[in-house]
Amino acid sequence: MALVFFGFFAAIVIFSALAMAWQENLLYASFLLLFALLGVAFLYLMANAEFLAVTQILIYVGGVLTLFLFGILMTKRRENRFLTSGIRNRKTSIVIAVSLALVLFYVVHKDQSLLTNGIPIESKTELIGLGLLSEYLIPFELVGVLLLVILIAVLVIATNPIVHDEYQRKE
Repeated sequence: MALVFFGFFAAIVIFSALAMAWQENLLYASFLLLFALLGVAFLYLMANAEFLAVTQILIYVGGVLTLFLFGILMTKRRENRFLTSGIRNRKTSIVIAVSLALVLFYVVHKDQSLLTNGIPIESKTELIGLGLLSEYLIPFELVGVLLLVILIAVLVIATNPIVHDEYQRKE
């Protein structure tokens, strides 16, 4: 049964990633990225890596993807057309992607220790959480403040009419 779930979520990740790579509409590509990132989070859960799954959802799905969508929706659309990615060199991209996939396949199958020994069942989520909220609390909070400052700066830049005027003059 676990193999069926793994195949299902792996298929979601692969299909979403391929569709995202071929999608020219940036808004649709962002939603496909959402499915790919959620699929990876479920694969982390199946590998008993709860902390990585929660981190994947909080940081990538909750933070990065939200900023992507926010940036896409805040930019001006020219002549009521959706923003497009302007994909070029698809053949070169396919060659590079297939080459990377073959290298990853080779590395995974060369190291058989994970396949034979398996992944340890015990979870380290509690230890990581205690470490973040005790020993590494100050760096953890500083990263949060830094991300907040970056978000405010993006809002100021996106809503500043001077920046839009300069951008339009360059075109």
